[in-house]
Amino acid sequence: MDVKKWIVDWFCKNTDANEKELEKNINENYFNLNYIDSFQFIQLISDIEDELQVEFDNTQFEDRNFATIQGLIDAIKNSVEE
Repeated sequence: MDVKKWIVDWFCKNTDANEKELEKNINENYFNLNYIDSFQFIQLISDIEDELQVEFDNTQFEDRNFATIQGLIDAIKNSVEE
């Protein structure tokens, strides 16, 4: 599965952002950009765990990169490889 496509599609479906905007801001904090709030974040993580069969640990949540789309993609890929 293409993790990047899945994440970008999720943000397109669940936020007001479009694909072009998401690509442009892939390394920016999605909370600071107001793409999602804490409730949507919980839904995002739940959807990732359900759809991509990934489980995150507390250290990943503490990583600042986890709050960017690219950081989230990298965390998912790293979890899949483990």
